[in-house]
Amino acid sequence: MKKIVCDLCGESDFVKLAGMFECQVCGAKYTIEEARGMFVEVPDEPSSDKSAQKEAPANEYEDETPVAVPKGPTIVRKVVVGKPAGQTHDSQAAKRIISQVKKPGEPAPAEAKPKSGQPAPVKKVVVMRPTSVKPQVAAAPKKVQPAPKQPDLTNTVGVGTAQMIENLFILSQNAYDSENYVDAENYANRVIELDATNSDAWIMKGNCAGKQTTPTNFRFKECINCWNTALQNAGEADFEDYQFTVRQNVIDTMVAYALRASSEFRRNPSDENFAKVKETVDIVDPIIRQANQTFGVDIVAYEDKLASNVSAVVTAVSKKGIQDFGKKAETQTDAAYAKFVATQDACINAWDYLMDIAKKHGTVTAILSNIVKMHEAIIRNCGHKVSGTKIKESVKCSMSEQNIRLEKIGQAKKKLDDKFVDIRKRDRVDQKLKNEAYWETHQEEKQKLMEERDRLDHEIFELENSKLKMAELNDLKKLESEAIRLQVLKDNPTLSNKERALHMDELTKVRKQIVTKKRELASRLNPIEDKIEKFKKKLYNIDKELNMNR
Repeated sequence: MKKIVCDLCGESDFVKLAGMFECQVCGAKYTIEEARGMFVEVPDEPSSDKSAQKEAPANEYEDETPVAVPKGPTIVRKVVVGKPAGQTHDSQAAKRIISQVKKPGEPAPAEAKPKSGQPAPVKKVVVMRPTSVKPQVAAAPKKVQPAPKQPDLTNTVGVGTAQMIENLFILSQNAYDSENYVDAENYANRVIELDATNSDAWIMKGNCAGKQTTPTNFRFKECINCWNTALQNAGEADFEDYQFTVRQNVIDTMVAYALRASSEFRRNPSDENFAKVKETVDIVDPIIRQANQTFGVDIVAYEDKLASNVSAVVTAVSKKGIQDFGKKAETQTDAAYAKFVATQDACINAWDYLMDIAKKHGTVTAILSNIVKMHEAIIRNCGHKVSGTKIKESVKCSMSEQNIRLEKIGQAKKKLDDKFVDIRKRDRVDQKLKNEAYWETHQEEKQKLMEERDRLDHEIFELENSKLKMAELNDLKKLESEAIRLQVLKDNPTLSNKERALHMDELTKVRKQIVTKKRELASRLNPIEDKIEKFKKKLYNIDKELNMNR
């Protein structure tokens, strides 16, 4: 008798659904052509004659001697290892018999050594062979009824179950990468049935729900719940990694949903079709704000990514409109020019809306550049018509329409300037909050810097006081004051030339004394001034460190 054997798990429990053979153990699906190549020979049910049966062993393990078989096709060996009486299975899936496929010439797998104090398990080996070769010994295997599923009291996953979970998750990931989100979600659900605390499966389920969301099947709340469950089950060591993944998935899922709403605008650019994108953005807005409260999703990052991605779609539509209009006058008819203007105006209005959403300098500047470029293109081009043997210009922008478009360009540039002011204000506020958050977690470092700053302030104050207490410095100040008084008398026009000359002689003597006194003080003042300058540089570096953007 022939049966289909699954390449993934080795079981032969199959159901045919929608022209596909689906394994009921691991969920793998095969086409009819693939299934035909998976048939293997299975021995008929052995006779129940007691004389042909081998006496059962004394222990509780099944035992059967393998039969020698001549060389032939692929040999399928089913290995069943008995378990001690009273041992509890981890789950129903752990009790399944896993088949192994062995080709001729391959070495037999190493036998597991039994632990000391325990009886060696006896393996039952059934060798599949061609029907023409009659086995010498045919022992009837015991039919073991599966025990009812036991509750997981230890909250652990058995080895067999863990392998099945890994296989199912690989299938789920492959289906997700192939954009088969229905199967990917089904595999994730089966992982959750086996292990309800598997964070990866919950994240995958949330991602699949988001990808399958439509206006009539709105599943974003389900996404939030799945991702939240994943974080609740994440270990402390992996929590930050899962949190980062969830935040990115929220943004990517919401942006992807908005992009799907722009499909109609791609086919037929118009204000009415772009209104669907606006409606989608309004619907998603409360969801993203809920995600901000639940997961800490960066709304600014979401809005800027949304504006950037939708703007890329609008830019592609605009470029296609330019290509359809062409570069030669023969193709630039009045009808083609009218269609070109309608397409570009729809794109301009879309960009104007996205400019309000964008939150970063680069995105806003790129959108403004597109708006200016398209207004100028409409003004610069025109329609053409055939006049005799020549093609002449026909429909074009009137002077009043050109003025309106130039005014719109000015309004867009004004919006850009206002946007930059808002962005700079937001960036300063955000940076201030980041700095405060940094020092909240680095209190000890901040305390050391503040103490060092106070010490330097005190040192500078003491050095300045030491300068003031120097007697030589007071004498120098007196000489400088005397020099100023003599300078005024020397320049007084009411005095005679002789009196002024006397004051000039006295001023010269005082200046010489000042130079001498400064030379005497230099050896004492310079080291103090150098210390003060050094301390001031340290103060500057400390202030820079305290106010540095984090």
